Amino acid sequence: MPSKKWSDMRFGLALCFTLTACGASGPQEEVVAHVGDAHLEASALEALLPYGASEEDRQRAITDWIGRELLYREAIDRGLHESLRLQQQLERTRRNLLVAALLDDELGNEEVDVTETEIQRYYDGNAELFRREAPEVQARHILLSSQRQANARRNDLRRGADFADVARSHSEDVDTRDSGGELGVFSRADDAALWSACQDLELNTPSQPIRTEYGYHLIEVQARYEASSVRPLEQVRGQIVEKLVWQKHRQRMDQLVKTLKNREDWGINAQ
Repeated sequence: MPSKKWSDMRFGLALCFTLTACGASGPQEEVVAHVGDAHLEASALEALLPYGASEEDRQRAITDWIGRELLYREAIDRGLHESLRLQQQLERTRRNLLVAALLDDELGNEEVDVTETEIQRYYDGNAELFRREAPEVQARHILLSSQRQANARRNDLRRGADFADVARSHSEDVDTRDSGGELGVFSRADDAALWSACQDLELNTPSQPIRTEYGYHLIEVQARYEASSVRPLEQVRGQIVEKLVWQKHRQRMDQLVKTLKNREDWGINAQ
């Protein structure tokens, strides 16, 4: 039977799971699990699961919900919700969530346009931000399960087959296959083994099959970049757009704060 402390303080903390108390009004849903008077309904469970979740995923989600609910109840029974420090943390979290909701309501539906001129101007004026700290290479690969397959695909490439087409048709690396085997730009720190495999390769020439724990790779180095060289605009375009969008949102937020300052009583006390 739930303790009085539990019943009185059930509202004390918010969980990321939907809890439905017994006796709630409205149509009754299928309850798939419960801990005391907390119910996990079928619709709430579905909201926790990723698309295409398996029965194993479903059972794990139910088990996790029960575990979290038990831990929550134990925290309440121990009186941890009465801790001043925890109450202050919860209040800060509540305030931050409310501010985020306000900004989303105020700015979320506004289109933020970033022009090519703005992108180029930011790139030209911030070259140091895009300077490489270490040498890098740009490469792509085709991953195959046997040396026989790798030799066959290398022969196709030597006869003029397009590397990207062969990667899309035959590579077993699901992360890069659809992009034609593109590995992007990377340094030794990103992948030491791959970096080493690329060092003695001629540019734009498919390698001999290179064996790793994943299988057999055909690697083609497309470019090499020295340390301290500046990354080309196309490699950092997304980074610049993200920065410019953030700046414009910041300007709009500052304007909102300025408007609110004109409306509210506020001040800074002398130190």
